[in-house]
Amino acid sequence: MNPVTTTQPPDGLQQMAAVWEQVLKTKGITPDDSFFTLGGQSVTAAALVGAAGERFGVRIPVRALFEHSRLGDFTEYVLGLTAPAAPSADATPADVPLTMTAFQRRIWLAELIDPEVCNHVPLAWQVTGRLDPVRLRTALGRLVAEHEILRTAFVEDDDGLSVQLKQPWQPELDLLDLHQAHDAMDDWLDAAVRRPFDLESGQLLRAALGDLGDGRQMLLLCLHHVVIDGESIPVLLRDLDHYYSDPNTPRPVVQYREFAAYQEQQRDTDAWHADLQYWESTLRGASPDTPLPAPKQPEPNGAFRVPLPAGLRDSLQTVQSAHGVSWFMVAAAALAVTLHRWTGLDDVTFGSPTVNRSGPRFAGLLGPCLNTSVLRSRVNKESTLLDALLQMRDQALGALEHQSVEFDDVVAHLKPARQFGRTPYTNVTLNVNLLDDHAAVLGGARLTPVLDDSLRSTYAKFGLTVTLVQLDGELIALVSHRGDQLGAGQARELADELAGLLTRFPEALDEPVMSGG
Repeated sequence: MNPVTTTQPPDGLQQMAAVWEQVLKTKGITPDDSFFTLGGQSVTAAALVGAAGERFGVRIPVRALFEHSRLGDFTEYVLGLTAPAAPSADATPADVPLTMTAFQRRIWLAELIDPEVCNHVPLAWQVTGRLDPVRLRTALGRLVAEHEILRTAFVEDDDGLSVQLKQPWQPELDLLDLHQAHDAMDDWLDAAVRRPFDLESGQLLRAALGDLGDGRQMLLLCLHHVVIDGESIPVLLRDLDHYYSDPNTPRPVVQYREFAAYQEQQRDTDAWHADLQYWESTLRGASPDTPLPAPKQPEPNGAFRVPLPAGLRDSLQTVQSAHGVSWFMVAAAALAVTLHRWTGLDDVTFGSPTVNRSGPRFAGLLGPCLNTSVLRSRVNKESTLLDALLQMRDQALGALEHQSVEFDDVVAHLKPARQFGRTPYTNVTLNVNLLDDHAAVLGGARLTPVLDDSLRSTYAKFGLTVTLVQLDGELIALVSHRGDQLGAGQARELADELAGLLTRFPEALDEPVMSGG
């Protein structure tokens, strides 16, 4: 496709460029620039088409961005649309009852059913500059006071599961001396993760500030997943910076109850039933479990980092631009092919969390706005890696376009066979985590995220979880597994095969899926 640089009205092109620059956090984007070479991926694609739809008053399918990936082409496509925009999330009334989302209910029930399941979210930043403990403690208290989600209690009573709003509370701030005891940071995070949260307390945040000496500090947080997700972390840091600098001036806040109400409004609509029909069709005949070779005797849960070559992220951009795929889609294809080869099956499924922040109103929301999507890969003896990639492209785009239905509703509708300790269709899970987005400034001090992969075995919730992290522009792979479902040796063999396939991916597109490489 030839770049389009002159056919759009200049003001339309300028407005679209402004949307791209805001979402992609890049300045000076030109009509010839591609979404993929600018670092775009599936999460930002959904945010970008949502923001562009709001700006231009049209409904834009996510796949349009993948099919018209240059700014000029995408602008021309959008200016040619005449369909009305989807109903705005701004229509949600502010005075709505306190309730929970399906995601919150799911992870809460998972902990009630299996006490070994842990849904803690540990976070760590190295601080360049100095944070004052008194001001930081005050800012944490203001953050809790302004955001209802951080003082919401999850209560189990005779009527079932419900939520209650508690009064503002002041988080403790542990002060750690890390001058000599370099393991103190890991010890604090390990203890914070291992110590269960009391969900009925409404106090699901722990914090610490460590002194490394030489003017360096570490900021450590641990929250329960029921009140935060990855997309919320920049929001938390933004507001924490505001209250650190000006604790007496409140910020306008969209409360999580508004998102929960908006999600509930989508149920039983025509769009909701259409999405449910999509998932019924997509998963018809699929096995609810991708088998993993369980050890003869249960082993401890495990977690480890998988070596990936430097520059891998850049080497994949050629494939991304040539075939209109995100690097998540590349990773999904590589995992699918690895599972095909590992199991010998021609039909496998795995899950992936998807961000479900409907429109700009909820872009700055603190709280978990997640759904779980199922990706299904079917191949035959002629299928190549490129075939698997294009199939994953369609699967990922379909998931983004049909996520008004919660995963729980899909499972309830399909009624697959259930096994204890295994979630249907998603016992193998692929995560993407952009730690580069979690850098921030707090009170003039620079916060640089620190990857702590030593704790992931503690909260291995699925048989196999592959997590791809982007940090400092490089890709890092982490694998965790439940020792009762997959032995440590076999987990490493599978991970090595996946890493090898990712490394040679651009040159292996014609490779048969079932050859084993």
